[in-house]
Amino acid sequence: MSTPLRKEKRSLTILPNEAPLRGGGPFLDLQHWPPTEESEVPRTLRGLARIVDGGLCHRCGTCVGICPTKVLSLDGDEYPRIANLSACTDCELCVKVCPGDEFNYQEHHDQVFNEEGDPHATHGHFLKGVVSYATDPLIREHSTSGGLVTALLLDLLERGEIDGAVVIVSDEETLWKGKPIVARTKEELVASMKSKYAISPTNSVFSEIRELEGRYALVGLPCQIHGYVKAAALDERIRERVVLTIGLFCHAAIEHEAYDVLWDSLGEKGREAKRFISRIGKHPGTPYVELKDGSMYPVYFGDKEGYRPSSIEMINILYRLYTPRRCLTCFDATAEFADIAVGDPWMAPPEDEVNFYDGWSFGLIRTERGRRIYDRLVEESKLKSVEVTRGEALACNKLMAGEKRWRAYRVIETLRRQGNPIPEYSMETPNHSLGHFIKTEIHMLTHLFCFLPRYRSSALRFILSNKGYSLLWLNHKRRAFRFWRRDTKALIKRKLFGRS
Repeated sequence: MSTPLRKEKRSLTILPNEAPLRGGGPFLDLQHWPPTEESEVPRTLRGLARIVDGGLCHRCGTCVGICPTKVLSLDGDEYPRIANLSACTDCELCVKVCPGDEFNYQEHHDQVFNEEGDPHATHGHFLKGVVSYATDPLIREHSTSGGLVTALLLDLLERGEIDGAVVIVSDEETLWKGKPIVARTKEELVASMKSKYAISPTNSVFSEIRELEGRYALVGLPCQIHGYVKAAALDERIRERVVLTIGLFCHAAIEHEAYDVLWDSLGEKGREAKRFISRIGKHPGTPYVELKDGSMYPVYFGDKEGYRPSSIEMINILYRLYTPRRCLTCFDATAEFADIAVGDPWMAPPEDEVNFYDGWSFGLIRTERGRRIYDRLVEESKLKSVEVTRGEALACNKLMAGEKRWRAYRVIETLRRQGNPIPEYSMETPNHSLGHFIKTEIHMLTHLFCFLPRYRSSALRFILSNKGYSLLWLNHKRRAFRFWRRDTKALIKRKLFGRS
């Protein structure tokens, strides 16, 4: 061990053993940056503090999961914090593994897919696109969409090809929060069904995978898959033990503050709740809470008759108010580095018998490993699958993926000009065409409150008022017309020209 490290270790006793990594403190003392032999704080933790306080932290949990001496834990907002400073060995793993600070897009794309990546491609590399659902009626009924993810995981677990899967379940105390676990039984996997939209540090459970031998699947958002890719390059145990990655489409995570406001709007119903269900009903569904007496109560406008906003209609509002700072600079909407990427099927039905309101999942099969596992379930009739054309696949979630990608490029360039911290993707940011520029500027305006956080709770409370309800109803009619026009146009085209 080097002399500088011994000097730092002698000085650790004068510092608190537990401390935050944001909001000031000795870890952010810029008077001694870069760290020197005389620095009181380990170089690694100074670097991590700059990442977190600089707005680059995804809160994916990868740094917590890879730390070999359990120096790090999580605070109430899922940011890493110092839990045991004296255990720090200055190994730098937590900084090296961070996908929020740096993710070499081209290098990792070449390693995973053996080809150069296209910064313009919203859907990334994929071998085929599919819409499918689990033929087990219980899985399909209780899943968010078609139960594709759960069907894959249960089949692998039952075959003994995995010993567990990294998934998110609901927190027992704060019901709307997600809690990462390594699910090792069918019951635990079933409990993880339904989408979780609030930030959750999935990769923090890498510590369990590193300690316990076995084979595992990982289900994560794009940033968490990025964290896995970097962790697998640094830690042989993670690389060998995670045998399948399933990525989830993501426009953005949602800050916890949004759910605090929503829960407060429920009043007594929130205090009586024993379970939060993010979506009941298919495509797009509506969130409910289950009360202590077993009855169900809608999270949004439970006192209204008739129209009630769907989950996706309200999520689209929450994104525009509570997108986390780092999500604004993330370009990956479709989990481009996963073996299989899964999302809701926001597209025209590819065939007459496909009715998305019955529950279907959209999937992009990206690797041979993913294709082998997926095709096996189809052959054994555990999945009902319809393969879509490349054009149909690229049309699915096109609006969301395009908005996220060009928004990220726009924000990165703005932060760069301002001299603020930005993520390093090691790729040239594509130039906006005039059309992209106009669309991106309009889209950025809808995220105004993400840059004015002190006002966003008031904006959300307005949306939850009677006046806000009227605006949501009008937006619902607009969306319904847009989908009708899309589906009708696709149907006519299919009848006249086929699906080519």
